[in-house]
Amino acid sequence: KNLYNMISSLAGRFDGKSQSELIKAIYEEAKRGKENGTLTDQDIDNFVAMLSPLLDDKKKKLLHKIAVELKKI
Repeated sequence: KNLYNMISSLAGRFDGKSQSELIKAIYEEAKRGKENGTLTDQDIDNFVAMLSPLLDDKKKKLLHKIAVELKKI
């Protein structure tokens, strides 16, 4: 719920932006959530599970890499 709203908001704000800009924005928003305690590792896993089927292999690998980095925060 919370994570979905965050992603929807980001997607709306970055419509038409490059993939790298969107990834950076998602990472920064998620990092903020991890630091203030509103985003859990389970939320990250849920997001990855929700988004993975929509991505090609290259993007899936990138998503998993980002998820691993976020869990270290």
